[in-house]
Amino acid sequence: MSTPLTELQGKVVDEAIDWSVKMTFNTPDSATQQAFEHWLAASPVHRQAWQRMQSLSGHFAGLPKAVALKTLSKLPEGRLQRRQALKLLAVLAGVGVTTWGTRQYTPWQRLVADYSTRIGEHRRWTLDDGSVLDLNTDSAISVDFAADQRLLTLLRGEVALECGADQRPLRLQTPECLLEAFATRFEVRLQDGATCLSVADGAVRVSRSASAEPLTVQQGERWRITATQALRLPPPDPQQSAWRDGMFIARDLPLGDVLKELGRYRVGYLGCDPQIAQMIISGNFSTDRPEQAVELIADSHRLQLHRLTRYWVRLAPA
Repeated sequence: MSTPLTELQGKVVDEAIDWSVKMTFNTPDSATQQAFEHWLAASPVHRQAWQRMQSLSGHFAGLPKAVALKTLSKLPEGRLQRRQALKLLAVLAGVGVTTWGTRQYTPWQRLVADYSTRIGEHRRWTLDDGSVLDLNTDSAISVDFAADQRLLTLLRGEVALECGADQRPLRLQTPECLLEAFATRFEVRLQDGATCLSVADGAVRVSRSASAEPLTVQQGERWRITATQALRLPPPDPQQSAWRDGMFIARDLPLGDVLKELGRYRVGYLGCDPQIAQMIISGNFSTDRPEQAVELIADSHRLQLHRLTRYWVRLAPA
């Protein structure tokens, strides 16, 4: 049985912390060094995590090794203890890493990312090659430009990319596949253990594994790709890209789906009574103001809005 993606991501963080402690505050023997190099080469995500850990560990350079080892020795093994150790060392070194491990505000992907957004935020960047990068809410991506390729790794969330003119191939790595773009505009979203790809212009070649035949996704196509299969979806709706302008456009969608989408732009629970989950909703909603969108839906459809706190909102029949 494969490890769920969310668990695997947390595991990578823990492993990076462990290796940072072993390599920074101890003198590794040859077996430890060999094991570390094997771990580092096993995955691009491992390398990204290690690079970010190294940049963070640089703040510990002035911390006496004896103090660090004494601090670590007092903590038992385990995920929380390892993260507490990192935070404690940061405090001792004068670094405020107080939000490490807080899912809502600092998911691990933000640690290893070059560009990221918080929940409810969407941003745009122009990369060194002229490519334009848009990140939707709660997203993270790393960028590694080398002499022979331009490699991006989508770690979390959703990205829209307009590729800049460059002789080097542009590739986008996701947990499920490797995408190679050919003069394209395309969007990628990580959703429920799958990579959802929509191509607006040009083409994208999809490689899932060494044994699977590469798939070329053409302009106007949309696919859902997992580690074991690729499923073609209905053509993309231009309104699906409205998030780049801070909008969510719903056209005849079930209320449950509408609330699930709006929930991406806020922290906490947003849901509805099963009796009204299939109620059809249409409207143009600002992703910058999801609370107002929910209030508008409740008022226009005469639904009860139950708000226990700002982090728990539920719609119910009147």
